[in-house]
Amino acid sequence: MGNNKLNGKIPEFIGDLKDLRILLLESNSFYGSIPEEINALENLQFIGFSNNQLSGPIPEKLSGLKTIINRLKDGNLLGFIISQLYIGVQVNLVAKGLSMQFDVVRSYNNGLDLSCNNLTGNLPSELGHLQGLYALNLSHNRLSGNFPIAIGNMSLLESLDLSYNNLSGEIPVSLTLLDPLSTLNLAHNNPSGEIPTSPHFDTLSRDGLAYIGNKFLCGAPDGSHCDREDFPTPESSESEHSEEQSGEWKMVLALAFAGYVVGFWGLFGVVYLVNEKWRKAYWASVDRIVDGIIRCRKIRLENIQALDLSANNFTGNVPTEVGLGNIRYLALSDNKLSGRIPFSLCQENGELMLLYFSNNNLFGTIPTSFGNYSSLVYLNLGSNNLTGGILEELQGAKRLSFLNVSGNHFDGSFPSVVRRLERISIIDIGNNKLSGKIPKFIGDLKDLRILLLEFNSFNGSIPEEINALENLAKDRNLLGFIISRLYIGVRVNLVAKGLSVQFDVVRSYNNGLDLSCNNLTRNLPSELGHLQGLYALNLSYNCLSGNIPTAIRNMSLLESLNLSYNNLSGEIPISLDLLDPLSTLNFAHNNLSGEIPTSLYFDTLRRDGLAYIGNKFLCGAPDGIHCDSEDFPTPESSEHSEEQSGEWKMVLALAFAGYIVGFWGLFEVVYLVNEK
Repeated sequence: MGNNKLNGKIPEFIGDLKDLRILLLESNSFYGSIPEEINALENLQFIGFSNNQLSGPIPEKLSGLKTIINRLKDGNLLGFIISQLYIGVQVNLVAKGLSMQFDVVRSYNNGLDLSCNNLTGNLPSELGHLQGLYALNLSHNRLSGNFPIAIGNMSLLESLDLSYNNLSGEIPVSLTLLDPLSTLNLAHNNPSGEIPTSPHFDTLSRDGLAYIGNKFLCGAPDGSHCDREDFPTPESSESEHSEEQSGEWKMVLALAFAGYVVGFWGLFGVVYLVNEKWRKAYWASVDRIVDGIIRCRKIRLENIQALDLSANNFTGNVPTEVGLGNIRYLALSDNKLSGRIPFSLCQENGELMLLYFSNNNLFGTIPTSFGNYSSLVYLNLGSNNLTGGILEELQGAKRLSFLNVSGNHFDGSFPSVVRRLERISIIDIGNNKLSGKIPKFIGDLKDLRILLLEFNSFNGSIPEEINALENLAKDRNLLGFIISRLYIGVRVNLVAKGLSVQFDVVRSYNNGLDLSCNNLTRNLPSELGHLQGLYALNLSYNCLSGNIPTAIRNMSLLESLNLSYNNLSGEIPISLDLLDPLSTLNFAHNNLSGEIPTSLYFDTLRRDGLAYIGNKFLCGAPDGIHCDSEDFPTPESSEHSEEQSGEWKMVLALAFAGYIVGFWGLFEVVYLVNEK
């Protein structure tokens, strides 16, 4: 119920909703305190109360949320999962330094977000019992007191944001025990003392932004020594003498800085005018800093295992050194890189597992050296200008599960190398220049879950062997292969539900088959009905003919069906009414006939009639044309009228020919007479 105009207090009866798992009330006008009855919600996994006017203390018995405790067992994938395809959950969670929107909330991504309220009082030590939490955000409140030492018991915590409160005391040393912690923000509070140090803790905020606005902190990362006599403490800050000294020092420093600036730029101006070589060297050095080119000499790659430079404005070529060392995860996507992919990127016996180069301007072919990486699991080269064929050398990548080369200029037939990728789970080769038939061996890819071939020139029929794809036919279970955006940021564009949807998380139970925008012909195979794990089927913009198979009714999980812009004929199967999950339907621009099925559920799919437009032989709801109308066209009457139309065309053609002959004959006679 977030992002509305709801107000009042959160009711106490909320504690009676025993099966409640997600409670999102963010961005409303709720006020008052958080009811203690919320402690009774044993199945609650995610709380979102941010951007309200809540006040008072945080319930001390919040530790009663048992499902959050120890929910993670070293990354197992069991638990309750809510998919955006059912309820469109969108959770804004300020975590890891960004305000992230989660379209999918999972039991193993437990978070507590109470930011931007008016919460007061101390932080309850019971927070330490929430050992399944991965993100805790209590920023922008009026919390006070010390930081509870018990936070050190939240062994799975990855993101902790307590900024913009009135917390005081020392930062607990126990925070250094949180190995998963990757984002920390304690800015703008009143803590004092020395910042804890450890090899891991020191990496969390090298720039010091996590501690900014805390004038009584000392130590790393700002380098201020805690044993300095002039270092401020809460006690000394209260004295006017300390404030006067601070003002005097500010004046001294300001004057010193002004003198430095005047002296430096004065000397620079003289040298700049006199020495041309120095002038050129200076600006060249500035260019090397700000030109946006990736320079590996500035990055020590020997011990780096993950390098993510994505979503910047880097230009130039991909450095040849970037794939050296022990690197396992390399992301350069969403930049302006150009040139060829360096051959040296994939060294023999390398450890690279994830390679993310999408959305750049790279050209040329895929280097043959890619076959060296037997450890490669994820390869994304989408949205570039790569050409040629998809190399057979990829067969060396035996562990490859995700292949995305969409949005390039690859040509040739369906890549046969896919046949030897035994673990392939997701294939996206859409929007290229591939042609030929979809091979029968596609049925041998037992782990395949998503297949995207749209915007190519494939022809022929859909192979019946697709029935053998076991994982496409599997029910939505909560086990299986899950690629999380938190690790590799998977992006899969799947045309479903009338839109081109970008999935940041791909799961085994979100199976889709997209063969749109090709030249596929013949009838729809009835074997499609065996793919009972499919949630989206898109065969639009092809040349398919024949009837819509009634076996589609067996696809009991289908939510989106798009068969528009084909040559399908016959009646719409009444059995489609049995597909309760179906929420999007498109049969537009075919040759369908008969009455549109009606039911309380089916009538809600397309009230505007756009799902059936371009089918002149359809009648009934939702366009209101009565099927018993005498003048309503049918395929039979259309054929008869076409025959009559053909006869009339013949008569008109003969009449027109006679007119032409007569006209020009008369013209010729008159012309000859006048000549004489």
